[in-house]
This record gives sequence, structure tokens and C-alpha cells, in this order.
Amino acid sequence: MTDRRDPRTSSRYNGSLSFHRFPKNPILQAQWIQKIRRTGFEVTNHTKVCGRHFDNKLITSTGKGLRVLLPNSVPSLFNWNNFIARQTRAGVWERRERPASPEPCSDPEEPELPVPMVLDHEYSATSTVCVDREHYSAIQKEIEVLRQQVQSYQLHTIFGFERFATSPEDIRFYTRSIDFLLL
Repeated sequence: MTDRRDPRTSSRYNGSLSFHRFPKNPILQAQWIQKIRRTGFEVTNHTKVCGRHFDNKLITSTGKGLRVLLPNSVPSLFNWNNFIARQTRAGVWERRERPASPEPCSDPEEPELPVPMVLDHEYSATSTVCVDREHYSAIQKEIEVLRQQVQSYQLHTIFGFERFATSPEDIRFYTRSIDFLLL
């Protein structure tokens, strides 16, 4: 629903907005009222719902440029659902078409290239693997040294009154004492 006093919510000032009357069908009208979720809401002949509350797939344009709702459309985009339509899931007993699995296409234009395979296995480590292993162990040692530095730093920065010794305002705020030296 829109605020009538806000000029941005008028189709006169905003060409992308449309306003739609409540349906005559009482069942469909009850669904609309349920979705709107307003206390004390009464439908009159002049009550309209803004097009922003409908999914774009439900609004079609006529030849004259009028935006019309598809039959049996129900508003679904509101503040209470963050203007996101809920996806309807198929029931347990409903059948769904499975997406087609991609089939390998055989192009006669492209001949199949043989993949080169190494028949002999080299079980010994190459020099690059050894260098990588040394680099890895050096990095592990550096990480351990940095962890120890962090722990020692945390031990030195404990919480205490000494933390506020440089700020008389903080000492006064936390202890109601005039100066750090008087504590």
C-alpha cells in the first residue's frame, strides 16, 4: 500500500508505477487482504494497491500502454517480506521435469587428439619438490615465532589502572579520584 501524500507514489509523477483495484471475487479479495496484513483495513470501491507489490511477471501492458494484472494475481511483495517473493516448492507427490543432462556431442570436424601419457613413473622427488618442502618448513618456523610474539605481547598488555595513567579524565571517570598518583 502507498502513502497518498507522497508525490513519488503517484503514477502521474512516476511513469513506472501502476495502481490496481481490488478484485470482485470474494475469495481472491480475501487473499489480497491477507497478504496486505493491515489491522483495521477496509476495502472500498476506491481502494487500490500499488504495482510495486506485484511481481513483474503478473503485470502486462495493453496496446494503449495501460498496465493490467493477469487474472487471479495476488500481491506478494511487501515490507514484511523485504519485497522478496517466496519461491513455491513442488509438493511431495507432484512430478517435476528433470533438467536435461548434457550429452557429449560428437563433432566430426574435430578429430580426437591422443592424450600423452607417461609410461614410466618417477618415484624419487625432484629438486623443485625439495625446494618447496624447505620453503614450507621455513614458513612454518616463521609462523611459530610470530605466534610466540603475539602471546608475549598479550601478556604485556593486561588490563589495569596503569592503562589510564596518561589520561586524568579517564582516571576521574573510572575511579572518581583526582589523579593517578593518589590511588
